[in-house]
Amino acid sequence: MDKKKEAMIIHDRNSNGLSYRKLVSKYGVPITTIYRMLNSKVNKPLNAEATTGEEPPMADDIKALKEALRLERLKNELLNNVIDIASKELGVDIRKKSGTRRSK
Repeated sequence: MDKKKEAMIIHDRNSNGLSYRKLVSKYGVPITTIYRMLNSKVNKPLNAEATTGEEPPMADDIKALKEALRLERLKNELLNNVIDIASKELGVDIRKKSGTRRSK
């Protein structure tokens, strides 16, 4: 397929919103060819973030995730310390699985 026809198909799909079936009937190209052409990474339309030049707000998301991870680590450490203190006071190993014996 020549580049001019490809450009026309891409233009019709992106700007006019023609369906695959309408593109097939208009240009006489198999639907699989049109599908592959339109879904290739090269021909994808730019999203709004890329056209405005703004950086996506990932930095805020990463900060929030780091803070959540820090809090979960603190919670895990607290729970481990509680289990250690209870084990010492009771004299029983709480972390040991106690009910998994096999009957013979």
